[in-house]
Parts: sequence; structure tokens; C-alpha cells
Amino acid sequence: MNTHLDISELDRTYQEDKETYHKLVENLAVGVGIYNANAIPLECNKAAFELLGLSKEQFMGNTAMDAYWKVTHEDGRKFETYDFPIIDVITNYKPKLGVIMGVSRPLLNDKVWLEVNAHPILLSGSIKHVICTFKDVTDRFEVET
Repeated sequence: MNTHLDISELDRTYQEDKETYHKLVENLAVGVGIYNANAIPLECNKAAFELLGLSKEQFMGNTAMDAYWKVTHEDGRKFETYDFPIIDVITNYKPKLGVIMGVSRPLLNDKVWLEVNAHPILLSGSIKHVICTFKDVTDRFEVET
């Protein structure tokens, strides 16, 4: 089974046919978010906001670096702004893969561990979008620690 998600194809579909984009990503178990060059969310699927214990409106109203999330590294250190995969991609124009993030979910009064991958979509040498995926690895993380 091919589990590879073609990021450039996903972005092309997002731009050309929003209905097809929604059919592609809405029922995925992994969260998918599309952000602009200022790290503002433009779109997300159901898994993205559910992984964070939010409604879609709440997800869309927060930036990835919002202090609300209380995001930590595996060793307990707080994520600084420059540590966030989306910011790293916007700064360096390269994918940031396999980042483990502990995210507090205040509405659920718990913490989820996510593996985050962020990919730049460039247009004329500038960031057009950042496509970010979130996979729940809480079970794996709790077993390993």
C-alpha cells in the first residue's frame, strides 16, 4: 500500500479544485493543514482540528505558534518560535520532517504527542504555502518514555 502523500499534487488540487481537495484529505487519519507564508492557517481537515481537541473555527483562529498550545519537545523544553516546523520551512525553504511535538489540549485537559511534517510550496522562489501533516504518536511516545 502506498502511503506517500504527494505534497505538490495536494497543493495543485487545493488551488484548482477545492471540492476534490476536501474529498482527498477530509477522511484521512492524519491531520492536514495548509498555511500561508505568515503561518496563518488557510485550510485544515477534520483530523487536524480533532487531534488538537478543537472545532474547525478554533483551529482556523489560532496560529501554529500560539502560546495556547504549550508545545514541548520530547525532553520537556518549550518550543520557541523558531523551533516550529512551519517557521523553519518559511525561514529555510526546505521540508522539516519527523518533528515530535507535545501539545497541551486545554479543552480536553490532556496532552497529545504529534509527529509533524511540513513542506514548502514555492512560487517564483517565494513561499506560497506550507503544507503540514500531524500524526498522533501518543501511544508510541508513552511506550518509549
